[in-house]
Amino acid sequence: MTTRANPGTTAAVRRALCGAFAAIAVGLFGCNDLEVCGSTASAITRDGGEPYRCVTSEDCPRTSRVNVCVTDVSPVEVCVRCQDTKCVTVTPEACD
Repeated sequence: MTTRANPGTTAAVRRALCGAFAAIAVGLFGCNDLEVCGSTASAITRDGGEPYRCVTSEDCPRTSRVNVCVTDVSPVEVCVRCQDTKCVTVTPEACD
């Protein structure tokens, strides 16, 4: 069946695609609280005050709710990173 033979289906598909595009645009451009304007890194220390040493970010201690940082940009959630062989917690800062 061609589009000329069934114009009703073509219009329905066009409406569905426009609706999907609009939903994606709203999700990407507005109505979210994920705006991050930087981050703060703080050392993860042992009980005696010395820092945890690491080779990779996976070596750093963390709770089950804290992820390993996967990029060098400011994260959306708190994560841990190995920076200069020391474990640090990276905390995002919200924009004012």
